[in-house]
Amino acid sequence: MLTDREERALLAAAENRICEPLRFGAAAAAATAAVRRALAALRPFRPPFRPPVRRPVAAPADARESVTCQQPTHPPLPAPLPR
Repeated sequence: MLTDREERALLAAAENRICEPLRFGAAAAAATAAVRRALAALRPFRPPFRPPVRRPVAAPADARESVTCQQPTHPPLPAPLPR
């Protein structure tokens, strides 16, 4: 059987094992942020890239419509027969 002191020691050890990866992850995130800030200080500011806006071009008068805009030339299929 375990005494209260031993039980508390086992519980504290388990909690420390669970928290260790979290502490490492937080430290890694802080280090990454520090590196990013240091690199940002070294290079001049450049606004984010924005692709040029494409404006629609008017089609010539003799241009064809796309296939999806044309009316179908075949008759519709007949309705299924009732059972």
